[in-house]
Formats: sequence, structure tokens, C-alpha cells
Amino acid sequence: MPRLLIYIVAIPLVLVLAIAALLPLLLDEARLIQIATETLEERSGAKLRVNGDAGLSLLPRLSLRLEDTELQLPGEQQPDISVQRLSVDVFLLPLLSKEVAIKGIELAGLEVTVPAAEAAPASTTAGLSDAELQAFYVQRRQALRAGAEAGAGAALGLPLALNIANVTVSEARVRLLQPNGAAPQVIDIPSLQANDINLEGRPAELGANVEIAGEQALAITLQTRFTVSADQSTATVEALTVTIAGATPEPVKLQASGTIGINTQRAQLALELASGEITGQGTLAYSSFESPQIDAKLRLNLLDPALLLLAGPDAAATANTDTDGEDTALPLDAIRLADTRADLQVERAVFGPHTINNLRLRLRALEGVLKLDTITGTLHGGALSASGSLDAHRATAVLSSRGELTGLDSAALLAALESEPLLTGLADARWELQSRGNTSDTLLQNLQGPLNLTTRDMVLQQFGVERMLCEVVAQVNQASLSAQLPQQSTFEDLSARVTLGEGKAQLDPLQANLEHIGLRGTGSLDLNSNAFNATFSARLAPTLSELDPACRVNERLTAISWPVLCSGTLDGSPASWCRVDSKDIIASLTRNELERKAKEEGGRFLQRLFKGKDSDGN
Repeated sequence: MPRLLIYIVAIPLVLVLAIAALLPLLLDEARLIQIATETLEERSGAKLRVNGDAGLSLLPRLSLRLEDTELQLPGEQQPDISVQRLSVDVFLLPLLSKEVAIKGIELAGLEVTVPAAEAAPASTTAGLSDAELQAFYVQRRQALRAGAEAGAGAALGLPLALNIANVTVSEARVRLLQPNGAAPQVIDIPSLQANDINLEGRPAELGANVEIAGEQALAITLQTRFTVSADQSTATVEALTVTIAGATPEPVKLQASGTIGINTQRAQLALELASGEITGQGTLAYSSFESPQIDAKLRLNLLDPALLLLAGPDAAATANTDTDGEDTALPLDAIRLADTRADLQVERAVFGPHTINNLRLRLRALEGVLKLDTITGTLHGGALSASGSLDAHRATAVLSSRGELTGLDSAALLAALESEPLLTGLADARWELQSRGNTSDTLLQNLQGPLNLTTRDMVLQQFGVERMLCEVVAQVNQASLSAQLPQQSTFEDLSARVTLGEGKAQLDPLQANLEHIGLRGTGSLDLNSNAFNATFSARLAPTLSELDPACRVNERLTAISWPVLCSGTLDGSPASWCRVDSKDIIASLTRNELERKAKEEGGRFLQRLFKGKDSDGN
């Protein structure tokens, strides 16, 4: 696009200079314009055809007017350019000293049609096999190399002493043709105004309004002040302000400064951004034909997924942010097209109901492999430290993650999920997980690996484990309760080793200690339905009677394991989760009592036997 703009400005200049050189011939206007267009073709290879009226005046300025004009650029796969009206006004006196001083250039009804690239990579990677994906990456690398070679060192030379007071473009349209007959991308430029274009180091100014059609239409306004080097290779941006509406819920305002390589299509910018309550600053390096295409270091006060456009223009255009429905396809096209390196520091990052404070994120995306080497921050009061990757280089994506979260506030987590405040306390988790799949449900179903969970000061509301067992003990003792038993469970410690696989979480061992009871058991959780079941063996401490005298225990009661059966869903009421298996308790007590009586009877028999022997003197 920068080279195209140079052609649009340069071609009229070369044409006017050719006319100025031919003025001494004093030919008629038609003949003068014909010779000038022939000279234009000799110098630049561009062919100009005027289908409408053409006019030329000499005083007070050299003025050229062309209507319904077409321009054919040299070479293959070049854009077609047409303009309804072209006007160029040049001051005559500077021409005598071989300087070009232009009062104005006006283009109205400009239309540029850019042909589709002959070797354009596939627009989507959905359904491609591993071999086809490999060919896709090779083809894309070749296209980038071809673009780099085509863009290197082929600038159209402008006069060294160039001054353009004003350039005005109105009602322009750029049509980018797509491969395979797809609908073209249409870019409308209702207005563009440039002032003091020069190659002498003076700041020039440019303003434009741009509209990009599509499913997500964009409206862009641009104001910039810049200088262009004498060899036309570099533009230095002193100030750039861009406002983009339509890409995000709130318009995005970007302010930048830096350098842009016109031929190499490389940019190194310092930037600031704002969108609603979001603000940020950092540096951004962009390269059309080098890797990484985008290299960003940004500090944001708030991260909104709608602003995650760091994957580059191709990836941003194909990213699907629609998350409606139970199962969501991964944005594989965006990941496979991305060529990005980013270092993000975010005061507050919002992901659905969850907020990570002081997030630090380092990532690299290339050819379908997204690596997150650093993920740190504070999540619901807990310290997060993790790393991970999503490898979509092949047909089936592979997810891996390892890390730890220490000091998670369970009450804050439930509040974020808008759940009842049934649990308080702190939790620590450590994991090393893997999965495969191209949708969110498939990744969840195939998730596997260990996760270790420990807690501190955990309290479960609406369910008292000690109350439940105390009531059963009172029945065994045939005594009535007199005290108000606790309605919640206060755990001295609670831990589980979780193994994920086949859409389930297996908890083995699952153990907990309360003041008067110890629990040991196993369980499982269905990750899709949140349904769980668990079986515990409870051991009673002699101090259980401190809750109520009816809960007194003796050796008979502390010697057995009290079976506790639990089942339900995580979003159900804890009061209905668990019960004590009374039949098993009665069987255990009966069995232990029989064993006790058998031992007693056996002891008496032995005593009588030995006493009988002693009385016989033997």
C-alpha cells in the first residue's frame, strides 16, 4: 500500500514534468499531453489512457486537468487504477531552477483494484490434514519471502526538490480481490488531505477517513505529522493519532511515534492506546515480511479479550470471538496465521467471571504453536505461576500446562461465579496437565494429568460432618441430644490428589481432619455435569463428647470405621450430600461385640483350665 500511494502521487508529477519540458515546443494541448504520456511510459513503464476531457493551462500556473483516466502500472499482478478527475497545479518559476513546487494535487473518484496473489495460502485451515498443514506453512513462508523480495529497493524515484502544498483525495475506493472468486475486500476513503509534502526534512501532515467493509465494519480516522527521507526509504512519524471504531465495544484511540521503512514495510513505534476505561503504553515493532511480524511490549491497566489483536492482521481478521453454545471451536486459523511475540503487563485482566491482577504474560505464536512461557499474577487472592502451550501446528491441537496457584480465596472464587457463599478458606493447587482436541468440550473431556489440592482454614456451610456423626452416635448410645450442634464443618486440613482422565477427576486419596473426626476416602467428579460421589471412612476421637454428652464414645465406637457416603452435584445443597451408612455400622459393632465376647469367653475357659490344673497339683 505505501508503494501504491507513491505511484498515485508520482505519476501525475512525472506527467507534469514531461509537459513542462515540452513547453518550448509550443505544441497544441492534445499533442503535448500525448507526448507527455509517452514520456511517462518511457520513464516509469506506466501507461496512461485518458478517456474523458483533458485540459492544460499555462498561466498563472501550469495546470493539468484529466477526466476519466486509467493508469496501468508496469509488471505483473499490479493494481488497476482509475480516477474520475485528476488536477495538478504547478508553479512555473521554480521549474526554471529544476525545482518542483506544486500548489495542489486533487483526485476525485479514485478507484484501485488490487489483484489476488497468485500463490495466496488457504484462507482457512479447517479440515486440513497434517501433510496439508505442513504444505500450508511452507506456502505461507514462500509468500512472505516473495513479498519481501518484491518490496525491496524498487521505489519509484521522486524529484529530489519536491514540494507539494496540498494533496486532496475524495471518494476513493480500494478493492482487494480475493482468491477462488471470494468477495473482494472493499476499503473506502471518503477523504484524504495532505499538506506540505516534501523531501527536505520539513514535517508534512496527513489526515484521512477510512471505512473497511465486512461482517465487522471498521471506521478509521487518522491524523499524522511526518518527514520522509530524501531517498524515500524511511518515514519518521513525529505524531500519529488513529481512532478505530467497530472492532471493539468502545472506539480504540492509538497515539504513536517512530520510524517506518517504506520499502521494507517495517515499523518501530512507541505507542499509547485508550478504549473506554482501558489505557496502555509500550512499543510495537511490525514487519510485513519478517518474523515475528509483530513484536509488542505493552503495559495495560485493563485487558479485554476484545483488544487481543496482537496476532497480526490476518489472524485478527479470522479470529472468531463468538462463545455462545456449549461447545466452542478453538480459533485455529488465528493461531496458525499468527506470527507474534508479546510481553504484556496488565494491572487487571478480565476473563469471563475471573480477574487476574498484576498479570505478566510472555508469549510467542508461530505456525500454529502458541507458547506462554510466563503466566504470573494474582487470581482470587492466590499467587499464580504457570506456563503452557497450545500446539495447533498439526490437525489436532495439543494443550499442555503446568503451574501452581497458592492461597486461593475460595469465598472470592464463589463470589466471582455468583454462587452461594458455602465455602471459605484458602486453597493451594499444583498441576501438570495435557489434553488434545479442537473444541473446548473435547479439551475438557481429554484432559489428563495430576493435580494436587491442599487447603487451610476451610469451612463448609450448611453441612456439619461432626453433627451428622454425633447424631448417629447418640442413637447408638440411646441418648438424647441436648446441645446445639454446629451446622457447618470446620476442617483443620483438607487435601486430595486428583488424577484427570476421560472427562473425570479421580480423587484418591481424599482426606480431611476436623477437631473430633478424621476422614479418609476416595471420590470422583464428572467434569461435564459436576456430579460427584465419594466414600469415606470416619474415625471418631474420644473428644467427640465435648459437642454433647450423648455423643460419648468408648473403645467399641472408636475402634470401628464409620462409613460416610456422599453424592450429588457441586451446585446442589451441601445438606443433602452425605449420609452415614447405619447398616454397616451396626454390622461392625455386632461383629466387634461378638469378637469381644468370644475373647472374654475364651479367656474365662483358659482361666478355669489353668486353675483346674493347679488344684490337681499338676
